[in-house]
This record gives sequence, C-alpha cells and structure tokens, in this order.
Amino acid sequence: MEDRYVLKEANYVKSDILKLNSFARYDLSEEWRMFDIYLDNFKNRIGRFPFIYEVLERSLAQLNSTLQEQTKEILFKKNYKWFINTGQYFFYNLYQWVQGLKSSNSYNKDQPINKKHNSEYKIEGFMENWWKKFCEFENQANDEETIQFPEKILLELTNNCNLNCIMCGVGKYGYNPSKNLSLDLLRDLCKNVLSKVKLIRLNGLGESSIIPNFLGYLELIGNLPAKLEIVTNLTVRKSIIWEKLIEKQTNFLISCDSSNPLKFEQIRKGSIFSNFEDNLKYVGNNVSNPLQAQIIFTLMEQNMEDLLGVIDMAVNYGLGGIIVNVVKLDHKSYSWIDNNFDKIQNLFRKSYEYAKERGINLKLPDHLGNNLIDPDISTISSNFYCENPWEEVYIRYNGDLTVCNMLNPYIYGNCINYSFEKIWNGLNAKMFRNFINTKYRQYYCQECYYLV
Repeated sequence: MEDRYVLKEANYVKSDILKLNSFARYDLSEEWRMFDIYLDNFKNRIGRFPFIYEVLERSLAQLNSTLQEQTKEILFKKNYKWFINTGQYFFYNLYQWVQGLKSSNSYNKDQPINKKHNSEYKIEGFMENWWKKFCEFENQANDEETIQFPEKILLELTNNCNLNCIMCGVGKYGYNPSKNLSLDLLRDLCKNVLSKVKLIRLNGLGESSIIPNFLGYLELIGNLPAKLEIVTNLTVRKSIIWEKLIEKQTNFLISCDSSNPLKFEQIRKGSIFSNFEDNLKYVGNNVSNPLQAQIIFTLMEQNMEDLLGVIDMAVNYGLGGIIVNVVKLDHKSYSWIDNNFDKIQNLFRKSYEYAKERGINLKLPDHLGNNLIDPDISTISSNFYCENPWEEVYIRYNGDLTVCNMLNPYIYGNCINYSFEKIWNGLNAKMFRNFINTKYRQYYCQECYYLV
C-alpha cells in the first residue's frame, strides 16, 4: 500500500516534522501551540486525534465545491516522500502568506468594503487563486517547462555573527558551530550547482569571515568560474582573509552605517571602529577597481543624517559606491520615516549631488515606506516589480532554498536530500513566482528595498 501522508494522524506528522528539524531557523512556538489546541479539541470531541485528510477537509472548506474536490483529489494521492520534500514547506509557506494578508490593511479598490474587512476579501480571493494554481501546476507536472538555471546564488556560510547590530541581533545568541554550512554540503554544491552560475555572493544572516576554517571554504568556492562577492561587516582582524579575497578578485559589499566611531559602535554592538577602518583602508588600497568595493548603508532613525560622512569615508579610502538600504521593520514602525520624510528627501538630494561631485556611485531607494523618492536621484527597487525569483536563489546554512538576497523566509525546499533542480523548478518555487507580482504579493516583499 502506498504510504499516503493524509492517512497519518496529525500528531504523528507534527512529531516527524519536529524530528526532522525542518523549521529550526524559525520560532514557530505560537503556531505549534495553536495546532496543539486544535488537536486537543478534536480529540475531546471525537475521542481520537485527527488524520491529516480531516485537517485538510477543514482547511479547504471555504473553497467552492468543484475546486475543493479537484484539490483533494490531488492532495489525497500524495505520498509521504512528497510531503517531506515539498508538502511541509508548501503548507508552511501558505500559512505564513495568509497570516501576512491578515495583518495587511491595504485597501483593494476591486473589493466591496460594506460587509467584510478588506483583508477578509483579499484572503478569500488569494485562497481561491492559490488552489487553482496548485491544481494547474500539478496537472501539468509531467509536461512542465524548466526555468533557466539561476544566474546568481546567495550562499549563507554561517548563521553566526561577531556583532550584535541593533537592526539584526544575530550575534546576541553567541557562536554555534552547528549553524555553519558544512564542508560536505559545500563540496556537493560546488560540483552540482555553484559551478553552473555566473555569480556567487557570500551573504546571509551571519558574518562569513568568522568561520574558523573560512579559507578552506574560500578555496573551494574560489576555484569555480563564477564571479565572487561577499557581504561583510569587515571587522575581523585577520588580514589573510581580506588578502585572499582580493587575490580572487572578490567584490566587497561592506556594511557601514556611520563614519562617527561612537555611533558606528553603538549601532554595530561589539565592533571596534579602528579595526573596521584599518580593514577598509586595506581593501580600498588593494582592489583593482573602486567599484569592486562598495558600502551598504542601512538607513534608520539613528543615522539618517550620517550619509554625507559615509560618502567622505568612501572617497578617503578609495571605494567606488554606496548602496542605501532601509532597515526592515513592521509596517507600523515606519512612523519615523513619515515624520522625517521631507528632511530625509532633502538629505538624499544633497547626498546625491555631493557623491556625484566626488565620483561616488550613490544608489538611493525609490521609496521610503509609502513615500516616493524623486526618480531623478533614486534607483528603481523591486518594490513594484520583482524579477529576482527567476534569477537567483538563497541557500541557507542548513540547505534550505529560499527566495532572494533580501532574506525572504519563504522556503522552496531543502537541497541536502533532494535535487536542487527539482526544488528550483518545483511546486513551491512556481507558486511564489506566480503570485509575487500580483495584488496578493507576499507580505515580506511589501516595502522591498532591493535596488535593481
């Protein structure tokens, strides 16, 4: 008999997911608490825990009867292998997407507002379209076109950091070697995946250069034909690392949020500004082209007047450009932007001219929250249209394939025990690509500051 996942009890499936540690990177304690309440209530009523097909029956009840039957016909035939490789991520992604829509208060002019909140209409419309697409993709599964291999791969070598920055905080948890990408996985990726791309960026929620055997990782990656980039806080005092990266003609994207030593250290807790400055000088003096070394300046309330000083720093140390990012916040936390928008836009105009006069390539975002920046001085972002899901993928330290370099938590699948190509062309990736540039855009992609 085929090992159908829908015939398993929901509590056993939950236990298997926890054993697999599939979502260890996320705090799902509240989600599991709500699921346990549902299981207990079901058991109190019926005298047993529900099977997965019963959970799905309840979850799909809002669909029209025809779509409901089509969806169940496909799902109820799926085996447990499908669930482990694809299904668990599919349902996680769907749940997170819906939760994001629930918290969205954006007005949709195409829906009436006299009977229900707009978010309810949006969720109903999304669910109907989501499951229609699911059925369409699954019915075409044996005759599907493949998406061109990604040009760029973002590689997270570690989820550890030597700093505890106020806008990130990864470093506050201390160093955990289990949160490093294994050399075995890297070797496999080099052979089957990384050898096929044009650009590899060492990027992620962590600082690559702190791994004890970083040079061993670099030797594997550096032998590939792809161009190499690194996003780094540039604070590690180990000159051999920066020397080897320069030898390999690496592009440097250097995190720096202030030229003021005190403010720099307040934002990037645990840093020593003089160490950063020494490394910056070394990189600037040794890159073959100024644009090989650029600064990423993360705009926030604490440093919105510091951009001019960072431009001076770029000039003084021979760097070619500055990319202005904006700290990722809950939408309700953008009041500092609204309250200071005119001031910030004037600072942007002044900074743009100041950088231009000094030969610095300054990239400013085209919006701040819901406020648009003058197009004459700004760079187009992915906030209104995004092509990244067709061009790049982000591989987390544990093998998860996620969407993009903006650290979107949507999971395509995990490449440790499943084919990269199958995940890249698989259900979760296709679902994301289908909805990313629609009115149902995923919550994390709202207010995107990735500059094209």
